[in-house]
Amino acid sequence: MTSLSKKRIVIKLGTSTLTHGSKKLDVAHMLEIVRVVHQLKEQGADVILVSSGAIAAGREFLNYPDLPKDMRYKQMLAAVGQVKLIEQWEKLFSIYSLCVGQILITRADLDSRERYLNARDTLLATLEMGVIPIINENDAVSINEIKVGDNDNLAALSAVLIEADMVILLTDQKGLYSSDPRKDPDAKLITRVDAIDEHIIEIAGGSGTTLGTGGMATKIKAAKVATESGVEMVIASGENPQLILALVKGCGEATFFKPSSRPVLARKSWISTATLAQGSITVDSGAVKALVNKGSSLLPKGIISVSDSFLRGSTVEVKDESGKVIARGLTRYSSDELNLIARTHSDEFESILGFTHGDVAIHRDDLVIVNK
Repeated sequence: MTSLSKKRIVIKLGTSTLTHGSKKLDVAHMLEIVRVVHQLKEQGADVILVSSGAIAAGREFLNYPDLPKDMRYKQMLAAVGQVKLIEQWEKLFSIYSLCVGQILITRADLDSRERYLNARDTLLATLEMGVIPIINENDAVSINEIKVGDNDNLAALSAVLIEADMVILLTDQKGLYSSDPRKDPDAKLITRVDAIDEHIIEIAGGSGTTLGTGGMATKIKAAKVATESGVEMVIASGENPQLILALVKGCGEATFFKPSSRPVLARKSWISTATLAQGSITVDSGAVKALVNKGSSLLPKGIISVSDSFLRGSTVEVKDESGKVIARGLTRYSSDELNLIARTHSDEFESILGFTHGDVAIHRDDLVIVNK
């Protein structure tokens, strides 16, 4: 059997794919997905699944109760459904003598460098043992994570985490169209995207189903996360799982997003994609030029203002005077400290603060330029 050039593949399965347009998990359709994963494994690939469907499975198991819209009931459905979802995957993969491992992740696991590395180690050990990792958001204990597009971004972040070759988002659309195909009969499928610019972002539409939580806009955001880290992204229909075999070879009806030819390094990838910004720093034009053109560190002298409250070591966005984000980085001073030393030289820090954490606000090793 021919070996694949794509050796490590993340496949995200939306709720609409797993239910196949119905109200409950479509076991026959899930089995087709399992069969394809088995074929990929036979060809030497590592496969990671990011599986939606826990809330849908919970509703099915509890016989579709009429519940209030409170977050706690969504979390309850996720807690019940996650058990049934992983149980179903385990039964189906066992047909092909494949083992699965459940990995539940919260945003906090990715926001902490130590927990990020622990998650990476767990995933790599799982793959080393030939086990299929099945990743999902830990919705039963997370509040902010049950939101539009969480598993699209989780798939992209998982791909970055393990340095995958490709991440495939299976959805109820064939890919990204020139306009909304549900409203415009002349909409054309965009088969290849070399760069995610403002035009691509603008034409991304909303969610197509009521069962899932992801829209096309979140998939474009996920594609940006993946491609900037050197991972190819594909958005395709989950209607026919056999299409996956073509996608990993660069064929098939879908939208392929070209990975960056200059991906960021692993640690900077974590700063750029996995951490949540706790605040922002606005800098002057001289600082912008130094950061973007010279690869310099950010000096407090170039800081105009500081927004929000954050601690030393937090991830912050760096903005130009128009409000455009030009970089993300880990700050060496808190927001209160930066407010005191903004527009000053390093030799003044100690007299102002009574101490110093060094000459720079953000060191170039802890800073990633975005939107080049």
